[in-house]
Amino acid sequence: MSVPRWVKIAMVCFLLVSANGCTKTPPPAANSEKPSNAKVEVRTENEPGMVMFDIKVPDDSSATSGVLLYDCTYQAGGKTAKFRLQFKETGRFIGQFPVALAEGKFVAVAGSDNSVLLEDLKKALEAKRVPKRVSRVAELPFDAAILGEKQSRSPSGSYTYKPPGDWTAMKIFLPRDGDDGEVYLNLNPVAGKAEFTIKDSDYGDYLLKQLARVL
Repeated sequence: MSVPRWVKIAMVCFLLVSANGCTKTPPPAANSEKPSNAKVEVRTENEPGMVMFDIKVPDDSSATSGVLLYDCTYQAGGKTAKFRLQFKETGRFIGQFPVALAEGKFVAVAGSDNSVLLEDLKKALEAKRVPKRVSRVAELPFDAAILGEKQSRSPSGSYTYKPPGDWTAMKIFLPRDGDDGEVYLNLNPVAGKAEFTIKDSDYGDYLLKQLARVL
């Protein structure tokens, strides 16, 4: 008997809350729009297991309540990949560690050249090959667990709310038969940066094939 996807994501959230239940200092308020005073980490190249790209709120973004929309670009090797990212929170688990359910989608943008981006994602996600024949789609939906808000990035690449920062850490789930392809997606709208980060190399080829359809 298969387990509904929302149940599996809720289980992830529950385990994270349980694992961090002994935290004594509560995190900063999640809904504060004021940027932190944390120093923004500026990197000019990808680190192992990670691909960073640029994000900005589009000029034509509507004021739909709770919906976040970003124009995304990745420029490298003389090529520019372009796509949109949209998501919204759908339910919150209240505790000392902020965890919430969310849903969203990647939206294709005309004129995107994803050739270099896919090569770099192949390395980061430890995929074996870049897909050669891909059927493009207008959008690719996903479910997500928001693992932390107002986070700062440590030198080791992990995220923490001490000290507070401007990162939102998420794990997204792309559907597949019998399981989900999982990858971390971390956002820093203040710095205009976001990153895909590997969760498990077993998901590499599946994730790359799916993302190639829309990025």
